[in-house]
This record gives sequence, C-alpha cells and structure tokens, in this order.
Amino acid sequence: MYAGTQQPPLLAPLTQEDLGKLQVHLPALKIVSFRGPGHSGGVVSSLSPLTKQLGTQVHWVALSGVPSEENSHVTGFTFHRPELPAQLLEAHGRAIHEYLWPLLHGLPQRAVFDSESWKNFRQMSSVIANQALQVSSRSFPTLVWLHDFEMSLVAPLLGMDAGVILCHFWHAPWPNPDIMVESPVASEMVDALLYNKLLGFHTLDYARNFLATVQLVLPDAVVDFHALTVTYRGRVTQVTAMPLGIDFPYWQRLSKASRIAAESLSVRYRLAQQVILGVDRLDYAKGILEKLAGLETFLETYPEWFRRFHYVQLAQPVEVKTQAFEEYRQQVLQRIASINEKYRTGGWEPIVLIERQFEHPELASWYQVADVLAVTPVRDGLNLIAKEYVACRLDEQGTLVLSSQAGVAAELMSGALMVDPQLRREIATALSRALSMPIEEKRRRMVSMRHVVGWNRLHDWACGFLRQAIVTNPHKLLNVL
Repeated sequence: MYAGTQQPPLLAPLTQEDLGKLQVHLPALKIVSFRGPGHSGGVVSSLSPLTKQLGTQVHWVALSGVPSEENSHVTGFTFHRPELPAQLLEAHGRAIHEYLWPLLHGLPQRAVFDSESWKNFRQMSSVIANQALQVSSRSFPTLVWLHDFEMSLVAPLLGMDAGVILCHFWHAPWPNPDIMVESPVASEMVDALLYNKLLGFHTLDYARNFLATVQLVLPDAVVDFHALTVTYRGRVTQVTAMPLGIDFPYWQRLSKASRIAAESLSVRYRLAQQVILGVDRLDYAKGILEKLAGLETFLETYPEWFRRFHYVQLAQPVEVKTQAFEEYRQQVLQRIASINEKYRTGGWEPIVLIERQFEHPELASWYQVADVLAVTPVRDGLNLIAKEYVACRLDEQGTLVLSSQAGVAAELMSGALMVDPQLRREIATALSRALSMPIEEKRRRMVSMRHVVGWNRLHDWACGFLRQAIVTNPHKLLNVL
C-alpha cells in the first residue's frame, strides 16, 4: 500500500530526543477547529505528553464543543469560543452539511451547492481566523494546528501573520480528483490548503487524491507524488498520511470494567447464540442500507442461520438535522421493518434496532457481545468504531467485516474480512464466513489487528503529526517567517 513512500510516521513512537526537540520549538500551540473536545476529547488526551512533560500551553479556538467553565480546568489548556451571529452559523452549517460533506465522501449527486451559503462559509472562515489571531500564545513563532475540513479556507487568513507556522489535519476523505475538479470551489479550497507547511490525511489514497487534484486545478503547481510535496507560489507544502489512532489502554480498561454489563445484554434483549453488530450514525455515508441489503441476501441464501443469530443495529443520531439525513433515517427504519416482517419466524426477528446515543462504557459492552462487527461505509474518513472493537476484544475473538471504502481498511485488512459495500452478495458471503469461522482463525486475525491498533496509539498520532510540522526541516519553516 505504501510502495514508493515511507510508512506513516506515527508508526515510529516518539523518543526522548523527539520530545526534546518539540520542547524547543513548541512552547505554545494553537488549535483551530469547528468542534472542540467537549468534556474530555481524544485530542486533549493525545496532547497530554506535550502539556505534562514539556509544559506546552495549548490554546483551543472552536465554534462548538468547548468545555464549560467548571469543566475546562485541564492542565495546559485554555478554550475559546467566539460569539457569532446565529444567521452566519446557520448558513455556514448549510455549506458544510449540504455541500462539503457529500462532496468529500464521493457523493456529488447529494451535494447541493449554494453560492450564498458559500459566501457565508468564506465570511465565517475570516471571523474564525481573526478570533484565533487575537488569542495570544506568548510564543514566536506560533504553530497553529487547523483541524478538519470545516477549516479549509482559514489558512491564508492566518498566514498573513508573520509569526505563524500552519499545519492542517484533514479528517474527512479526499475523493477522486475527477469528482473534485467539477466543484466550483475546488481551486479555492486547494489554493487555501497549500498555505500550510504540513497537510495530513488518514490514508495514502486520500493524500494522492489531493495531489492529483492540485495537478488538475492548479497547473502552475509542481507536484511530487514520490515525496508527497507541492511547490506553489514559492511555498512548499508537505503532505503526509497519518491514520488516527485510539487510546488503546483506555478501551482495554473499559472492556474489563464492562464485562458484567456485557453478559447482561444478551439476556435483556433475548439475543440468539451469535450476534452481528452494527454501530453507525444515521448518515448516508455510513452504508447502513447497503449493509441491510447484504443482510437480506444472507437471509435468502443461508436459511440455516434462522433463529441462530441476531443483527443488532446501534443507530446513533447525526449531530445536525438536515432533510437528507432525515430521509435516510426513514429509509433505514422502513428497511429494517420490512426485513423483520419478511423473515419473522416463531417469535424471532433477525434485526434488533436500538436508536439513541451510546456512551463509551455501553459501546465497550456491545463490542464484547458481538461475534461479528460489520462496518460497511460507502466512504468513511477512517472509522474508529472498527478500532474500538479490536481494542475491546481482550479475548482475541470476534470477527470484523470491513468495507474497502473505510479509511481504516489500509491498517486492518490483514485481519478483517474485506467487502465492497455496493455488492450485497459479497457482504452476505462475508457474514456467513464470519459466523462460521473457527476459533483459531478468529484469534489469528484478531491478534494481527490488535497489534496494529495497539501500535498506532493516539498519543503517537498527535505528537507525531506535530513532530513532522516542526522537527522536519525546522530551519526551512523558520526561514519563511
């Protein structure tokens, strides 16, 4: 997968030498994002080596998810939430959810572009940049970490400040260049992103898609696909592939603490001997309808499994209600009802639907109940659900059925049963194989995935990204200022 380039740098854990270099160059860090960490976000945890060991001060500017005053006393962090007009926020949200989200997930047929909403998206980017510049970091130069696709136009506005070094991590997919090149805002987005010294993606495919898009929409840019660099208007942007890790020890602790709760779930929901689990937001990119189509083909093809399994769908609400998401939710509910009606027998229905938000301890319980986890997005930036499942399987059992379109596929393909989410028969075959898999094969596959997930930990991901932003050719970065 990584032929011609180095392995993702996060796979080399931070050394004391790395931390020493970071201490010299990173007395302060600004994070600018659409969503903050909430009460205890993963990025907060991932940056703890910087704040605790190096004394780095982190200033976080976000439009939502900023801890309240009584919950914000995290050592080394200050949180800032700009006060913004409701009308501007609403228009900004429309540009994100009705246009950028489907576009970036390779679903241009769902992407509705509105020039007025995009104008507000630009205006919001300017407001965010101004707010971020006003937050004093007491550091020169200051490293600014832009977080996710909602910040796509912010870099040029921050880059006007001579004391700023910019890096940006892009959590969403970057689709095939033939999709992006048709977008009326592609060149604007790409030009803005190239103000960053470092631009991170979850997978090498996304990074290469971005580079190919640059080549198409900015003919004057010099793109090096081997070195993953772009030279444009005198600026050099390093692109990197760094899939997000999880807090592996945290999920292991949750797994141990939730064993008794896990045992009670089978009784409470009267589950059959084997359980297939789906954990998805009610979002069309997550491929729930495709998974249900595969499940129905499984029921048609393998009637011997009747009454011997349940498919449990944990359906979590989307953060923002849009007409497209609500229509999708209704389609999912109708399809589940239809399948249950068609295959109901002797009081048994194949699908158990639980629709609400789930906290981590409850998810850890379900991960232990599930003989199979089915993750079948039509396109996903990464998919941490798959990694959480692997981390929770201390028994080294369980089988992962995984879409080839999930960003995490590159890391877990050695242990997962890979499927094309658009091929219902392929999903059906994988489900049958997963339910029938011998214990030793399950163990071999799970041990392989646990090795990968346990190696790529959250702390190494965040600090590894910053290490690249600063430690790699720091003199070049500073000479730009």
